[in-house]
Amino acid sequence: MSFKHSLSILNSRFSITYKLLAFIIILTFLFCVLTVCAVYPTLAGLRNNMNELAIGDAIRTYVREALKGEPELQAQAYEVLSSKFDAATEIVKNNSLQINLSILWLVLLYLLYVVFFSWGQYCVSDVINHHMSSNSKFGFSSNLIVNFKKAMRYALLYTAITIGFMIVVALLYWLSFATLFKVIPIVGLASAVAIFVFAMAARRALLFGWVPAMVADGLDVVDGLKKGMSLLKQRFSYALGLYIVFYIAWFALTIAVTLFTLGVGTLFAISISLALAQACDLVIYYRTVGKRYYIDVLNVVDPSIKQRSL
Repeated sequence: MSFKHSLSILNSRFSITYKLLAFIIILTFLFCVLTVCAVYPTLAGLRNNMNELAIGDAIRTYVREALKGEPELQAQAYEVLSSKFDAATEIVKNNSLQINLSILWLVLLYLLYVVFFSWGQYCVSDVINHHMSSNSKFGFSSNLIVNFKKAMRYALLYTAITIGFMIVVALLYWLSFATLFKVIPIVGLASAVAIFVFAMAARRALLFGWVPAMVADGLDVVDGLKKGMSLLKQRFSYALGLYIVFYIAWFALTIAVTLFTLGVGTLFAISISLALAQACDLVIYYRTVGKRYYIDVLNVVDPSIKQRSL
């Protein structure tokens, strides 16, 4: 029932997906530019130094001599190739500071991207909440401005939580590839996909009430998180099951759209899934706390009267 209502709500405010798509495109473009500016000087210097070594020519020479089967020429080609690799290793060592700084910049830019991305997600939730609570329309662009401070405080704390979550998921991925993938590659790949789906669903289920408590009840960041966590005893298993199904469908849809449109429709599929996920959070929250909500212009759901169903 929650998923059905979420689809109806998103259909009523489907224009939010286009605005979210524009937001994602602009944000991604800006951070891609910043990323290039951050790493290009280092990469350009390394590329020039590597080009001077002509490692590609040395590899082709070694392969050609190996195919000819002449041991002496092959040994000479191998010595040249080995010296080229030693020189490349030395270049990397000499530029280790610049490389490490570039990696640091990439990490910082990624974290900033998550912060601003979360800002957009919060504002999407607030737009959907206005529709659900009073059937009113609140523009996405104006919401970005009005809720900037509150949304950014949420985004910063959410990013901090996400860092710890990503470390755990990365560890699980490493264990999966270090064990199962080496033994049975197909099983290892399947386990990696399963870990991804379950991890995404678990994170969503654990935090489903956070943003809804902030936008629906006007709580601040910390109080909203506390209110959301207090609802887990009632709704965690339900939310986890819903989001496992949701992310399986999202994963399949995104792959299908990417292949069918040659990658053009990928961001649009992502924007729809993000908006739908925010709607699901709000519907679960409204039904848990017993708030009435609009699913479209004419229909209102009252959880205190209608029986809650899965």
